Amino acid sequence: MWRADIPPSRKADIDVDYASDRRQEIKDYLEERYNADGRQRVFSAGTFTTMKLKAALKDVARVHRVPHSIVNYITAMIDDGTDWTGLFRQAASNRKLRDFIQTYPLVIEDVQGLLGQPKAASIHASAIVVTPDTRDGRPAECFDFLPVRKMDGALVSEFDGYSVDEIGLLKEDVLATKELAKLSAVIALVNRNFGQELTIGRITQDMLEDGKTYRLLSDGNTQNVFQFSSPGITRFIQDVQPECIEDLIAVNALYRPATLDIGATDDYVRFRRGEVAPVYNYGCYEATKNTFGIMVYQEQFMSVAHTLGGFDLGKTDLLRKAIGKKKADLMATLKADFIAGAVGNGCPDYEAEEIWHKIEVAGKYSFNRSHAAAYALTAYCGAWLKANYPSAFYTVALQWADDKEIPSLMAEMERCSPAKIVPPDINRSGTEFFTDYATDEIFWSLTRIKQVGLRTVEYIVTERDRGGAYTGIENFIHRIFRYKLKKYSYWDDPDNAEEAVKVPVNARHVKHMILAGCFDRIEKVGAVTERCALLERAARELGFSLSEKDFPQDMRGRHFFWSQQQIAVSGIGSIDYRRIFDNSEASGQVKGKASYLTLDEVARDENDGRRAAVCATVVDVAEHTYKDRETGSRKRFARLTLSQNNRLAECVCWNDYYMEHRTEIQSLKDRVVILTAVIRYSDYNGCNTLQTYKNSLLFIQS
Repeated sequence: MWRADIPPSRKADIDVDYASDRRQEIKDYLEERYNADGRQRVFSAGTFTTMKLKAALKDVARVHRVPHSIVNYITAMIDDGTDWTGLFRQAASNRKLRDFIQTYPLVIEDVQGLLGQPKAASIHASAIVVTPDTRDGRPAECFDFLPVRKMDGALVSEFDGYSVDEIGLLKEDVLATKELAKLSAVIALVNRNFGQELTIGRITQDMLEDGKTYRLLSDGNTQNVFQFSSPGITRFIQDVQPECIEDLIAVNALYRPATLDIGATDDYVRFRRGEVAPVYNYGCYEATKNTFGIMVYQEQFMSVAHTLGGFDLGKTDLLRKAIGKKKADLMATLKADFIAGAVGNGCPDYEAEEIWHKIEVAGKYSFNRSHAAAYALTAYCGAWLKANYPSAFYTVALQWADDKEIPSLMAEMERCSPAKIVPPDINRSGTEFFTDYATDEIFWSLTRIKQVGLRTVEYIVTERDRGGAYTGIENFIHRIFRYKLKKYSYWDDPDNAEEAVKVPVNARHVKHMILAGCFDRIEKVGAVTERCALLERAARELGFSLSEKDFPQDMRGRHFFWSQQQIAVSGIGSIDYRRIFDNSEASGQVKGKASYLTLDEVARDENDGRRAAVCATVVDVAEHTYKDRETGSRKRFARLTLSQNNRLAECVCWNDYYMEHRTEIQSLKDRVVILTAVIRYSDYNGCNTLQTYKNSLLFIQS
């Protein structure tokens, strides 16, 4: 936690992030601690939704009996978030909206009075209020300070959080942060499997000088690192090349929309690299020396106002609020006071004006340093665990990841760690990812297999724990479906009541698990094509058949077909794209026109400008438009996201090629293709991309 001295002019407001899976414990503790002696002092803050323009328009129009079809048509034209002024500004350029206003003036007149009025009351998601123990020297409860109501069995204030602040009560935002829960899960795995005694506190206090962690971040391996995993901030980190925690704090505070707009991030990188010498204003060196003269944090311009301008702490905080809320009159008064104070402290008047201008600019984007530090320390903790215990880190990261995040996580894992993902194993995998720390193998979770739910997996694992490891596909089927498949010798053979339960496993589950590779190890499957025989054996036992539609005869002997099936049902698998290319007609047609390259090779700097033939799966197709510089007209192009197992790359199909092959390209999602394109470095992506040219070749393989 970060502690700050709060000036008397400011009401107390505490924001603390807790692990998302333990937030309720904090609320329970607050109630137990402060609801003593039968008095109620802890309750939730209320919140109100207010009437917005589109909702108010619909409600008022209903009262005036305006037809629903007309109102829905008009509100669809109005942009979300439009205010009263924006309505008339939009009507000036929209004839139909203007006609509606002129036809129904009473509706519009009534709407104005409703805008901003409370519409519904609810409970604030995180704000907890604790009232004082006494009032006027007598024991007090929450009811003695403000009106309180009961909602869904909980006490809730009739005031919203801002009003609670205004009357001087203590409000604490008990915030739930998923990242803290993830870090705790990783640390628990490390302590259990590596005999360590780590905590978040120990890592962020005693291990902040780990060179391996800073190298990992500087190399761009930021996937699943708190606040640092987006492509944009990853490129910024690579430019900065952080070497200490102060660098990470600055990165976190600087990478914000406003700082990007004014170029502060570029200035910081140039200063840090020594390309340009930083310039420090009079009296500002101590406050800005860690950020090369740039006012990055709120505390910096507040410090300058205090030490140079002579503001006391209350006035300094007033400055922060005035800038944030754009109070022009107050700013004019504070400016005069600051310049007078700075000149009185020996600063030239022209430089005092310049410093004040920087304070005004910084106030619009600067970030609270304590927040930036807390976020950077949290990010460092995750990066440290990734650098030093990658198997444990990626086990938890994969478990929490969305489907879209998994390919990039897997690609990074192959690139920067000894950990490796292997297909699910019926004797080792379970409801979560399982890691063998002796071999650094992370076994795919059974719940990640399509249509295999939690109850199904729990049933399979329970039987495995009861009867030992499964020995083969038939053994698995007979044990899981023992009641359904039971053969009676005599009509009067007794039933076993324990067996007569509904089995949450069906033939489709078994088929998907075979395709996912769950039985490869116990059946000693050497090639993915051998899964066909496993399916046929399971089909005999369970009474289903392999349809020609799902498993065409001409595809059953092809490796890539079975790898595609594995990827489709589980999200994991490896396709031999080079084998597909070599065995295709395309290999002969592209010879002499382009060289076959993997997506790893496409990403290398030395291949910029080369023409490449690439075989990959198209995982996404997105159509975009751009403005032609010569004609000013909008032109269409497409972005294809290509995948070679865990490696991703982008291919841009420009207008001339895209419009000629648009129907084909729109149908490419989830299909294997061979195409020729030129490799170009993209400033937008910060890496090499593929771009079609006029005579690019495209071959669809599946």
